[in-house]
Amino acid sequence: MTGFDRILGTTVRVTGIFQVLLGLLFWFNVGRQLTPLHMLVGTLFVLSLWGLAVRGLASGAARGLAALTLAWGAGAIAFGMTQAQILPGASHWVIQTLHLIVGVVAMRLGNVLAMRMKRAGALRPRPAAVGLVPTRDAE
Repeated sequence: MTGFDRILGTTVRVTGIFQVLLGLLFWFNVGRQLTPLHMLVGTLFVLSLWGLAVRGLASGAARGLAALTLAWGAGAIAFGMTQAQILPGASHWVIQTLHLIVGVVAMRLGNVLAMRMKRAGALRPRPAAVGLVPTRDAE
């Protein structure tokens, strides 16, 4: 796991926690004017999640999990952008609950993927690449 992968993983964790806290404020009807910020940070969250998933696919570490994470991120952003129009009225709490669940699952997928990439030593330079640099023995 490279430093860039760690940054992506940390961004997923920090933005995810921020999203849950801000969403809970909305649930209690506080700070509704911050909805554009919630959407912006949510976009950053999903972009970081996708970045982590692409890095996971490229490394070969947990390819199935990485593919699921990509798809889940697409669903999460689509659901988040349209949730206000789904089941408006008194029953909208059901959609809000689903939105929270989708977000928490996305956070978990990102965290598990980052842990598996770290455990697998994903995206470390391979020993064969070291031989590309000429040494004194080659002279």
